[in-house]
Amino acid sequence: METRDAKLRVIGSVFGGLGVIGSLVFVALEIRQNTEAVRSATIQAISEQSFEAVAQLVENPELRAAYEAASTGAELTPEQRFHLKMLYMGIMRIQQNRYLQLQLGVLDLETLLFVGGQGGAYSLPFFAEYWAEDGNQYPPEFRSFVESVLLPAGGDSP
Repeated sequence: METRDAKLRVIGSVFGGLGVIGSLVFVALEIRQNTEAVRSATIQAISEQSFEAVAQLVENPELRAAYEAASTGAELTPEQRFHLKMLYMGIMRIQQNRYLQLQLGVLDLETLLFVGGQGGAYSLPFFAEYWAEDGNQYPPEFRSFVESVLLPAGGDSP
């Protein structure tokens, strides 16, 4: 009788161990699926942010005129400078959020740059002025990221 009970305990332990392993595999798969869902949602949000920045330029005639003037090297009025400064403040806050997503591992650098991490807006001389005047309001790590990654990368979307 004891050998039968011992065998049943061993079988029960084996099945219990298999159940634990199966549960861990299930949890790992769920975590992986959730991670991919978070990444997908983040990429979608970045794309929407990039579209919104472009939409502001299209829909706001004063901002559009300021950006066009800056693009052609024309002398900017104080109002145009203000409009561009506000645009860049918004864009840089978006970039700071993207940088934090990168630091958290939600995004990798290639994905960040592909879905809106760099833009032609950084190549305008006005941005260099803005960054020289206001870049110090951002944390040093983010400033380094902007100067070493975003500015040299160039591109076509804010």
